Amino acid sequence: MVPSSDELHCAAWWAATLRGEGGPDVPPVSFMYAGVPVTDLRDGWTVAREAADAGEGVKRQTTRFTDSATGLEVRVDANVHADFPAVEWVVHLHNTGQQDTPLIECLQALDALLPLAAAQSCVVHYADGATCVEQDFAPRSRDLRPRASLRLQPGGGRSSSEVLPFFCVDTGGGGFMLAVGWTGEWATQFDRPEAEKLRVRAGMDHTRFVLHPGEEVRTPRILVLAWSGDRWRGHNLLRRFVLQHHRPRVNGRPLVGPLCNGNWGGTPAAVHLDNIRHIIEHDLPFEVYWIDAEWFGGSGSWGQNAGDWTPRAELYPEGFRPISDLLHESGRGLLLWFEPERVAPGTPWARDHAEWLLEVPPGVAITWADYGEHMSQAEWVLAESHRNQLNADDRLFNLGDPEARRFLTDFLSQRITEFGLDWLRWDSNIAQLPYWRHADAPDRQGITEIRYVEGQYALWDELLQRHPGLAIDNCASGGRRMDLESISRTTPLWRTDYVAPARNIAAAQCHTVGLHPWVPLNGTGGGYLKDWDEYVLRSTMSSTLVCGLWGQGDATQGTIPDDYPFEHAKQLLQQYLAVREYYHGDFYPLTEHTLADDAWMAYQLDRPEEGDGIVVVLKRPHSPFMAASLPLQALQAEAEYAVEDADRGTVLQVSGKELLGEGLRVELRGRPDSALLRYSVASRLPG
Repeated sequence: MVPSSDELHCAAWWAATLRGEGGPDVPPVSFMYAGVPVTDLRDGWTVAREAADAGEGVKRQTTRFTDSATGLEVRVDANVHADFPAVEWVVHLHNTGQQDTPLIECLQALDALLPLAAAQSCVVHYADGATCVEQDFAPRSRDLRPRASLRLQPGGGRSSSEVLPFFCVDTGGGGFMLAVGWTGEWATQFDRPEAEKLRVRAGMDHTRFVLHPGEEVRTPRILVLAWSGDRWRGHNLLRRFVLQHHRPRVNGRPLVGPLCNGNWGGTPAAVHLDNIRHIIEHDLPFEVYWIDAEWFGGSGSWGQNAGDWTPRAELYPEGFRPISDLLHESGRGLLLWFEPERVAPGTPWARDHAEWLLEVPPGVAITWADYGEHMSQAEWVLAESHRNQLNADDRLFNLGDPEARRFLTDFLSQRITEFGLDWLRWDSNIAQLPYWRHADAPDRQGITEIRYVEGQYALWDELLQRHPGLAIDNCASGGRRMDLESISRTTPLWRTDYVAPARNIAAAQCHTVGLHPWVPLNGTGGGYLKDWDEYVLRSTMSSTLVCGLWGQGDATQGTIPDDYPFEHAKQLLQQYLAVREYYHGDFYPLTEHTLADDAWMAYQLDRPEEGDGIVVVLKRPHSPFMAASLPLQALQAEAEYAVEDADRGTVLQVSGKELLGEGLRVELRGRPDSALLRYSVASRLPG
C-alpha cells in the first residue's frame, strides 16, 4: 500500500505539531502544572529541536521544552516514518532543577483538538478486550455527534483487559488509526464539544506527582497513522505497520508465530519424552513443544506455588534438559510457562524477598470510592475480582525496583540457559492496579506504575538481548496485555482463556475476526487433534496455532496410545502450515461479526504484492443456507484469477471483476461445514 498524498500530508502535520510548529510552541501534550494548564505557561519556556536518521526509513525528531523557572524539561521523542503515513512518540518529563517540581497532574501524551466540518460524521471504532468470554475482541463503534464523548480504559492495570488500546477514528472518507503503547492502566478520551471540533486525549489513567531533582519519567507511546478512502485501508495500513516496525525478531529475523503442541506441566517428564518421540516418529510438523503450569513448587495447586520456581523432583528429576535436547535434535523448540510477577504467600520468594513485593494489606480497604473519579464502578469490581481470582494474599513482584529487576532478569536468564528454552511463556494472573496505587504517596500518584512498566520493558529487552534466539509468549489470564509496546517484544500465543473449541466454536471464529484488524500476530487453540476436523481447524486458525494430542485440559497427561490417528493429525497440521503465511497479509471480513449459530462467517486474507490470497468460509450448524456469494476485496478487476478449492481440488478461472462484484460463490451442504479457497492471478484480461 503506497501512502497517498493526503495521508502523507496528515502525517507531516502531526510531525510538525510535535515539533511545536503547528501553531503555538506547544506540542499535542498536556498536563496541569501547579494547578495551571501547561499550555498557559509558555512564557519563560525555551524550545530546542534536533533530528537524526534512525534507519529503516525512520527520522527521529527530538523537541525539548524547558521551563527556565523550575527546570522541568518536556522532551518529545518522535519517529516519523517515510514508508507509512505514521508518527509515533513518547514524552519524557525530566526535572533538571535543584528542587522538587510543582505538582504535575493529568499528564496526557496526546491532547489534540482537531477541526471537523459541521456536518461531518465522526465514528470511533474499537474492540473489546480479553475477559475470557465469547464476546472477547467484539467490534464496537461510537458515533460522536456534537456534545458526545467516549472514555475507554482497560481496568485493573492490564492493558487489553476490558478494551483493546487500538482505535480507528473515521471522519468520513478518511481518518486516523490511534494506538497506545502502555502495559498498564492507560485511558483514552474522545470528545466532540461542538460540531466543528474533535478533542482526542490519551495517556495514563491517573497521574498526580512531583518529580525529585534529577528524576525522569516517561508516558505511554502514542501512534497516529493517517488513512484515506475505505476504513479497511486504515486497518490494513496498521497491520502492515505493526508487522514492519513492531514485530519481535528471533536471531535477527522477523518472528513467525509457531505451530505449538500444548501440554500440561503437571505431566511427568517420562511422558513428555515419550510424546515427543511419537511426534518425531510420525513426523508431525509441530515447531514448539509447550509445557504449561504446575511443573514447579511443592504440594498444592499451581496457583499456590507461584514464587517457588524449582522443578518438582517427582515430575522432572533431571530438569528440562533431556526434553529440550530431544526437541532440539529434531529441529523443534521448547516453551515453558512462568508467572514471575505474582508471588503466593508461603513460597520462597515471599519469605526471602519481601522487600521487593508490593501488597494490598488485608486490613486496608481499597474501594471504588477511592478511585471513583478515575475508574467506573464496574471496572473497579472487575479489577478486584481479578486481584482475588487466585489468592487475595498474593503479592506483586515489584519490577520497578532496580535491584529486584536485576535479580529476576538474572534468575530467568539462568533458567533459559539451564533448561534450554526457546520460548518463555510469561503469564500474569494478577491485576496490578490496586498494588500500584496503594504504594503511591498522595503527591506521587502514578509513579509506582510508571517505574513498574518501565521495568517490565527493561527486563524483556535485557532477556532478548542476552538470548537472541529467544521469543516471549505474552499471556495475562489470556490476552490481557496486548498493546503497541508489549507486542513489540512479545507475542500473544494464547489470545484468550476462553477455550472456544471446547465451549463454543463460533467464539473462536469471532475472536479471529475481531482481533486481526488490530493485532496481526496472535494465537489460539484448545482441544485435541484427534477430535478435530476441517471445520474445527479452520475455526481456530490464526497467525499461530496451539493444539494438543492427548489428555484432558489442565490435568496430568497420559502416554499417547499406539493407535492414535497420527495421519489425521498430520494432515490437519499440514493444511494449516500451507496457509499460515497468508495471516501476515491484508485482512478483510466478508460477513458480519455474530455468534449466531445459524450464520455463516467468512474472511479474506490478501497479499497484493504476490497477487494471491485465501478465503476462509465457516457455515455454522444451524444455518439453513446451502450456498453464498461473497464479494471479495482489493482484487484487480482487469485480472483473471485461479481459485482453488482445498477440499475438492478443483480450480476455477474467475475474473477479478466478477469476484469483486457478484462475488465468490461457495456451496456448503454439511451442518456445520467449511471451505478453504486459495486464489492467485492467472493472467490479465485483454483491454
